[in-house]
Amino acid sequence: MASKTKATEAKVAVLKGKEAEDKVLEYIRKMNRPFGAVDVSANLKGAVPKAATQKIMVALAEKGDLVQKTYGKTTFFVANQANLEDMPSEKLNVLEAELKRIDEQNKVMVAGVKSVGAGTVPHRSLAVVG
Repeated sequence: MASKTKATEAKVAVLKGKEAEDKVLEYIRKMNRPFGAVDVSANLKGAVPKAATQKIMVALAEKGDLVQKTYGKTTFFVANQANLEDMPSEKLNVLEAELKRIDEQNKVMVAGVKSVGAGTVPHRSLAVVG
């Protein structure tokens, strides 16, 4: 039965060169946390081989796209935080206003759920706020 699962697994195209480098950099920037080469290769589902991932990450660190940290025999890489874009204050204000609006909607819904749970309000009176 194990042979059937191997046969049905989709083959992942192995990336090379610039495509592999772009994929690794995109993944590390998206996740924005430290990774080792083995973790990145595994998380990319083998699209970039482990040995190639290590070489790519070292090259990206030399270019300044990644920051390399060595702890004993282990090396971790993280996106260079100096290269990340700052969020404009206008966009931050919009996000904060949206957070407040959603928080208020959440409070109304929680109160409605508590009322229904207590049996004080008929079930259909709960309306989705949106």
